[in-house]
Amino acid sequence: MFKKAIYTFLSGLIISTSAHAIDLNAESYYIVENKTGTVLLEKNADKQMGPASLTKMMTAFLIFDALERGDLTLDTMMPISEKAWRKGGSKMFLEVGKKVKTEDLIKGILVSSGNDACIVASEFLAGTEEAFAQMMNDKALEIGMLNTTFKNASGWPNPEQVSTAKDMTILARAILNTYPQYYKYFGIDRFTYSDISQPNRNGLLRRNMGVDGLKTGHIEDAGYHLVASAEKDGVRIVSAVMGTNGSRAREDETLTGISYAFRTNSMITAVEKGKQVVEAAPVWLGEAKTVALTVGESLELYVANKDKKDIKGEAVYNAPLPAPITKGQEVGKFIVTHPTTGEKIELPLVAGNAVAEAGLGSKAWSYIKHGIGF
Repeated sequence: MFKKAIYTFLSGLIISTSAHAIDLNAESYYIVENKTGTVLLEKNADKQMGPASLTKMMTAFLIFDALERGDLTLDTMMPISEKAWRKGGSKMFLEVGKKVKTEDLIKGILVSSGNDACIVASEFLAGTEEAFAQMMNDKALEIGMLNTTFKNASGWPNPEQVSTAKDMTILARAILNTYPQYYKYFGIDRFTYSDISQPNRNGLLRRNMGVDGLKTGHIEDAGYHLVASAEKDGVRIVSAVMGTNGSRAREDETLTGISYAFRTNSMITAVEKGKQVVEAAPVWLGEAKTVALTVGESLELYVANKDKKDIKGEAVYNAPLPAPITKGQEVGKFIVTHPTTGEKIELPLVAGNAVAEAGLGSKAWSYIKHGIGF
């Protein structure tokens, strides 16, 4: 008795990436709009590379987790081990046998890029750096970083420690969206500890171009990396650019990608909650023969400027709809299809008004009319 009915609704609605995207001079990159997750630019996004100090974003993420759980506060003092003190590479310049405040340690990890600071945090939270690396891997899987393996807390070179531009963007978005109150630490321009002042290695913070945080990394085998984010007119772009040939190059390529994303796209309200998309869906055994159907949720999309008016949506439901029907009752799906990638976004399709069940006489007549016995 029931069959599938598909109705097509055309409006000014689209999810799109630019058809003629630019190419950045980097081994891999992945650039998205934060709220919708719309991919704006990508190349070799799943290629595994040594993440270097981008690793420190995950170390910071686990510190934020501990703060949220109440396992420590920003004033908690952490002991400095000999292992941390002896660690080479970039340093916060901690002194063995002393203690360091958690908030200073966060700044030392994210601004000074201190390998020593990462070891202090890992030993305090997990007992050993090795155990902490397992915590990092567990968290990576939890948030969807499927091509990442961590072996230490700092990004110290290890052939088994790998990640991708896509995974690093996933991590950056997880930090931004889970702990916006701590994001400020990624944008500190300079940090002084023990009378030693060090600038943030993310030079875009000082170029007045809207970039306000996240992390750099460099490893000889993989090149220079930068995960960055910028906000303009309420829209936030998150970018991971990996494998450039220098510190200035990673900044320039990141800035080119982010600027292109802002320039060629806009945030629009694609469809509003309550929008009528089916004027008269047939009803079975109801006091009314039809019911209007509306979209149950609003949908915002970050779209290519050239595609703002090219949205396609389909109202899908089984017809006729059996009475009784209550206003707002979900009866199907309104499916928006990405015209470029084929991605489908499902929204609830709901009844725009109530329809009561027909009386006994009307039911009897319907059964007779359709040749159905009692």
